[in-house]
Amino acid sequence: MESLSIQLLPLFDWLLRTTLQAALLFCLIMLVQLVLRGRLPIRWHYCLWLLLLIRLATPWLPESKISIFNWVPRSIQQGGIIQSLSQPKDVRGMGFYMRGDAAETQEAEAETAIVRLARIVPLLWLLGSAALAVYVGACNFRLWWLVTRERPLTDQKILDLLEDCKAEMGIRNILGIVTTDKVSSPALFGFVRPRLLLPSGMVETLSREELRYVFLHELGHLRRRDIYVGWLMSLLQVLHWFNPLVWLAFYRMQSDRELACDALVLTYTRSGESKDYGRTIVSLLERFSRPQRLPSMAGILETKSQLKRRIKMIAEYKKTSRSRWAGAMLLLAVLACAVLTNAYVATAEFVFGTPTNLGPLVNSAYSEINPFISADGLQLYFSDWPSPGPGGYGSHDIWVATRATKDDLWGEPVNLGPIVNSSFSDGGQCIPADGLSLYFSSDRPDGYGGYDIWVTTRETTGDEWETPVNLGETVNSSSCEIPASISPDGLQLYFHDYTAHRPGGHGSTDLWVTTRVTVFDPWGTPVNLGPTVNSSYGDVGPSISADGLLLFFESFRPGGYGSWDIWVTMRATINDLWAEPMNLGPTVNSQYYEGMPAISADGSTLYFISDDRPGGYGNWDLWQVSIIPMPGSF
Repeated sequence: MESLSIQLLPLFDWLLRTTLQAALLFCLIMLVQLVLRGRLPIRWHYCLWLLLLIRLATPWLPESKISIFNWVPRSIQQGGIIQSLSQPKDVRGMGFYMRGDAAETQEAEAETAIVRLARIVPLLWLLGSAALAVYVGACNFRLWWLVTRERPLTDQKILDLLEDCKAEMGIRNILGIVTTDKVSSPALFGFVRPRLLLPSGMVETLSREELRYVFLHELGHLRRRDIYVGWLMSLLQVLHWFNPLVWLAFYRMQSDRELACDALVLTYTRSGESKDYGRTIVSLLERFSRPQRLPSMAGILETKSQLKRRIKMIAEYKKTSRSRWAGAMLLLAVLACAVLTNAYVATAEFVFGTPTNLGPLVNSAYSEINPFISADGLQLYFSDWPSPGPGGYGSHDIWVATRATKDDLWGEPVNLGPIVNSSFSDGGQCIPADGLSLYFSSDRPDGYGGYDIWVTTRETTGDEWETPVNLGETVNSSSCEIPASISPDGLQLYFHDYTAHRPGGHGSTDLWVTTRVTVFDPWGTPVNLGPTVNSSYGDVGPSISADGLLLFFESFRPGGYGSWDIWVTMRATINDLWAEPMNLGPTVNSQYYEGMPAISADGSTLYFISDDRPGGYGNWDLWQVSIIPMPGSF
């Protein structure tokens, strides 16, 4: 059952997202109808609801900068709501840096009440949808079973009247008439070859003119394909049974459908007949009750509660002028462009090569994470998880692979040794351009939180690393600080906080930066990168470009291609604010996990990690992809 629930998560997230979008669209349609009540032709009131129907029924719609959904939060635009809640915190927030055994931590997190509830919700939805689908299907099958056993009407005068009405409305469909006590008012029933169902006694009770109006109305439903729209509405109600707004919207849509059908009939009636048509509607309501509502039926008494509005429309009906018709079409076209498109999600304009695995010499059966490339491109630092593996010291260790030139393959990784690495977790390393200091994260003793930022230095690049020193309480806090990138001049240190305890955050994990005036000054109070960059989801692993204009990071935010994707935010100068982040697109990102980006100093190569991506050697592997910026992307 749990695996079924997990498989249902993407579908349910899409349904939930479209439901929230439909709520906005419902309010917009009601507002337009209210404002343009006297100016918008009645048949176009119904057409507005078709926009909602298309929105709910279409699994994919193009992105547009004029979409109204650009004005709503990303969580509503792109979904991932239930899916994010259903995953343990270890998966959603990069639990590499949790204290204790990672497997035990993940198992404990997965059993929390929120996770269990989130995984039950899709199953509850499936049960509700299945129950409603069975009910609707059984009702239709029962009526079809009974109606098909009734003999068609053979009264030639009535059949001739029907044929006259069909000719009047330009309809050539074969349509049989069945009188039955299984319905209590006239209605079209069926799908491929619909039948016109008349209650027993109606033919004898109504006058020929009244029958003519009934036939014209039902033929209006046939001409407008209302039966097929009704089936689609029923299907969407089955899928969205949990949302009362969908039921309310479809009720309003059926009300407007009857008025639109009345308006269509009135275009085929003679001058002065509108009052007689209205009297027929009232007479039917007095003598016949409201029918059972089924998707395969389109009647004439569907909206008894809207009788006053319906009769008023019939009494005041005037044919729509060409100018009003053109204005209505223009309004519908503009609204369609705004509501039948998704919010625009910018994608970084880079040309990427094919991502390649760094190979079995660097990657292993363990997990290689936290890549960082030195300024000269000849040293690749990373950490392994879990450890100790062969040659390791703690649960995370920092390693380095080297090569003679950028065209050579990476050599066998070497552990940085027991001075840098400890019996605790050590990782998240980054080095400024001079290569004389190494910043990393560790949960070793004498810290201020779960994980703190430490630094080890050396006199020259040929010397050994010295004993690491904690950066102090100005930078570190009770949260978990994980460094990932430092500017080439060593004056800006970017990191993320794992547990989000640091005041001023925006989500489960946020990106921060601490700065200093010179390399001899202490680091200043960290500053959050703000809500433009950070989201209510997890944002981790920042990597600043050498010119300081690009910041790559990984995020769980909606709008990606997998659980975690790599994004980039840009700025025109180092004094400007960061722009809205953009997804790197499907070449780099995939249905698998991509994260922990590291951009080379020359900007030509992006290193990252991926989980279970085809072509790997372990759980998490190091990958690289060539990157070529397009003109105008900076």
